[in-house]
Amino acid sequence: MPKIVFGLIAMSLGLWGISTWWWSIVELLRGLVPLTLLILGIVSLGAGVTRIKKEQPAPMDAELSESSPQSDE
Repeated sequence: MPKIVFGLIAMSLGLWGISTWWWSIVELLRGLVPLTLLILGIVSLGAGVTRIKKEQPAPMDAELSESSPQSDE
């Protein structure tokens, strides 16, 4: 029961804070949205490059496996 009361009080104070400082929240979002998009873009670019590198076999491995003679002694 105390957790429910605390949750209701926290929600009411949060709504009051949002309505009171609305323009401060908008300014915060105006700064966070581009920063978040930039970080997500860097992460997705890195994931794509890593995936492309994993799909292509290294040319040195292919040359070594073709040129090495196999002896059946």
